Amino acid sequence: MGRVGMSKGGAGQKRKRIGKKVGNLVVIMQMVSVFFAVTMCVTMFRSLTTNMLKERCTNGTNMLAYVLSQTGSDADMNKVLDDLKTRMGCEFTIFEGDRRAYTTVMQNGQRVVGTKLSSELSETVLQRGQSYVGKARILNEEYLCSYVPTRGADGTVNGLIFAGISSAEATRQTFLTVIASTVVSIAVILVCIAIMAAVLKKMVSHPLAEITQVASRLERGDLGLTSGEEIHVNVHSNDEVGELGQMFEETIRRLRSYIGEISDVLNAIANGDLTGGAQQDYVGDFASIRHSLDSIGEHLNDTMRQIRESAEQVSAGSDQVSNSAQSLAQGATEQASSVEELSATVSDISENAKRTVQATREAGQFVEQAGSQLGASMEYVQQLNTAMERISRSSEEIGKIIATIEDIAFQTNILALNAAVEAARAGAAGKGFAVVADEVRNLATKSDEAAKATKGLIENSISAVNEGSSVVSQVTQSLERTSQSAGGVTEKMSIVVEAVESQTTAISQVTEGIEQISAVVQTNSATSEESAAASEELSSQANLLKQLMSSFRLKSGRR
Repeated sequence: MGRVGMSKGGAGQKRKRIGKKVGNLVVIMQMVSVFFAVTMCVTMFRSLTTNMLKERCTNGTNMLAYVLSQTGSDADMNKVLDDLKTRMGCEFTIFEGDRRAYTTVMQNGQRVVGTKLSSELSETVLQRGQSYVGKARILNEEYLCSYVPTRGADGTVNGLIFAGISSAEATRQTFLTVIASTVVSIAVILVCIAIMAAVLKKMVSHPLAEITQVASRLERGDLGLTSGEEIHVNVHSNDEVGELGQMFEETIRRLRSYIGEISDVLNAIANGDLTGGAQQDYVGDFASIRHSLDSIGEHLNDTMRQIRESAEQVSAGSDQVSNSAQSLAQGATEQASSVEELSATVSDISENAKRTVQATREAGQFVEQAGSQLGASMEYVQQLNTAMERISRSSEEIGKIIATIEDIAFQTNILALNAAVEAARAGAAGKGFAVVADEVRNLATKSDEAAKATKGLIENSISAVNEGSSVVSQVTQSLERTSQSAGGVTEKMSIVVEAVESQTTAISQVTEGIEQISAVVQTNSATSEESAAASEELSSQANLLKQLMSSFRLKSGRR
């Protein structure tokens, strides 16, 4: 999605109000308009003034001609011209020919008379008899003037009359007019500016300031949700500014509604309630927010439901694994106890066998020494027979213990198999325990094989003991039958010694087998205890997971 960039002005930058900007623009436009209007008015007024002055000059010459026609030849012409100047505001001159005879034009306090008309004007007025209205220079000063030829009784041109106004006077009047127009224009501009400023302040500045204040709160993220305050834009005009204010107020209301609902949904999710969701319609691009919010809720519900089901399965499997591990540990302990008893019994048998060998050797020595000691030999033979019987009974006890070990090994193998099955059900959580169960099963198999080997050795030992007992019986009968059979007894005693030595060797092998079984059983017991501890930890973690999952409320309504 694209991001809308926002230019950030520095906090220290001075912002100009839009009303002031509009006012300044209007003032500038008015000033430019007034400038062009004044310029045009001045130009037009100058032209009009020039025409008016020319008209005045024309009227002056006409008035002078009329006065001359009504005045006698003896009249004071200078006084007549002064009176006309006072009434008409023009300079007057009467030419006789091309020479100034009477005039109101003064230079250094004296009337300028006796000077001649310029050749151009003389040609136009005197020679051609034409009137001239326009500009002319008199005494190095420009005048707007009117020259009219005068005629004698015969109708010929004998002179001319002049009425004129100084161009400097015309310029002064124009300047005064421009000043007056400028002052009036400035006054009008100031009044318009004051009126426009008041109108702009009421219709633009105040509404825009209200909208700006609300926009500033919106920029700071203040929608009134925390304080519970409703935000209103107090703009009631029927123009674009009023419409903008209404749009701002509607935007804030909609954002307030959206953000409030989103906050409620997220707070519910944070508290473990996943049953809620967006209820109102989201317009425009805000619709993607509702879609994302609903998608989050659905995914969380599905994920938590799967975790809950997995936690229940792991808890059930861990309980079974724990029970099996405890049974396995108990069986391993019992097996270790039986092996210890077996080891003690085998040690006794070994000691008895050693004593038997010693007794047999001593008996042989006694037989070889003298037949006279047959009675003593008989006693030793009886002792030998008793020892053989004890060996036989011990061998039978060993056979029973070996049978017990085989049974325990079989049960251990069964328990290990069950533990492997339960660990497989537990999945990834029971993988470690599956390895332990497999090791326990291997150890049980080795224990069974060692027990079978030991059983074979015990059976050989029992057979040797039985054979030794048979030989001792024969020796006893031979001693009873005849004392002359000492040589045969000696041979038989050698056989007994060999048998007893063979039995001792077998018992030594049995002892080694018992020690191997003991080592295997000890390892089995330690492994079983580790398995029990691991299963207990797995069960504890499963219960903790169930407890954590119970704090979530899903859309199905279960907790």
